[in-house]
Amino acid sequence: MKLSSKTHYGLMACHVLAKNPEVAISASLLESQISVSGKYLEKIMRMLSKRNVVTANRGATGGYLLARPAKDITIGEIVRALEDDMEIIECVKHGGKCKCCPSSGVWKRLYEGINNLLDSMTLEQMVNGELH
Repeated sequence: MKLSSKTHYGLMACHVLAKNPEVAISASLLESQISVSGKYLEKIMRMLSKRNVVTANRGATGGYLLARPAKDITIGEIVRALEDDMEIIECVKHGGKCKCCPSSGVWKRLYEGINNLLDSMTLEQMVNGELH
């Protein structure tokens, strides 16, 4: 399984925001700090905003902020916001109740395991270097 670059850049952007929780970070500063194009960053931040991970303020002093404290945001929330809820196979969309093939139980357990692990880690732990 391969995650998209959206997740990589989204985690890096959230890391920058978490290190500066009181200050709105401009899109241009985020672009330069994580080396991503403006349009791609905008798409990523819009996806994170829809899931209440970040907020966007417009205007001269505007920019991006975390919607909640970093200790209250899990890595799982960020990844699911950027990876279509981590639905790795069609079976998962049915809550693991699909019996479409003999391997459906495998995919359900994999989905649950990945999400449980990602939900056990917070953005604050990532920022503090506790996830090594």
